[in-house]
Amino acid sequence: MRRRLILIGAGDFAREVIWLISELSAKQDWELSGLIDDYPERAKEAMRSNGFEQRVLGTIADYVPQPMDCFVCTFGKPKMKLAATDLIAGRGGQFVNLIHPTAAVGPGCKLGRGIILCRNAVVTTNVSLGDHVHFNLGAACGHDAVIGEGCTLSAHCVVTGHAVLDRGVFFGTSASVTEHVHVGELAVLGAGSVAFRDVPAGQTWLGVPGKSLLC
Repeated sequence: MRRRLILIGAGDFAREVIWLISELSAKQDWELSGLIDDYPERAKEAMRSNGFEQRVLGTIADYVPQPMDCFVCTFGKPKMKLAATDLIAGRGGQFVNLIHPTAAVGPGCKLGRGIILCRNAVVTTNVSLGDHVHFNLGAACGHDAVIGEGCTLSAHCVVTGHAVLDRGVFFGTSASVTEHVHVGELAVLGAGSVAFRDVPAGQTWLGVPGKSLLC
């Protein structure tokens, strides 16, 4: 009997994840069974109005994982993602990775659980990805980089060699960071921005070169 895969969150990225799942081999040891979301009626309507028929199984706050359940979180915002995954993991929930067939993972990489690698994502060599890391379409990571738990790289982002992203970092579309740069916990690099130097924890940087909104 295959396990039941349950998506945490029913927002826009959930629909992209459902599409990703549809392109995976049927040989998975799980099958998609539905979603949980803290606004179930809104989630049902959003799915229905966009042509998706997945069931909404209840709220994140109330859901108790069953022995045959496994999970992946579809929240793009790291704080929401970390809060939801901590809650479900604390109740014994187990997480699986979703890796699109066109995504590439090189030798020597270490991958956590609950990771999503979308179409054409690239993780080169000796990279470390923490739990619940998301690489959206075409996002790429160079050799020896470290990407912490709950980070989200939006479409076409680039993390170059030896860069370090701490827990819960968010990169907007096409953001990038150069070699050896350290991005602190829960920092944000806005769409199209480039960080040439270290980004302190909790700050939001925009532009090329990236600068803090606090400046």
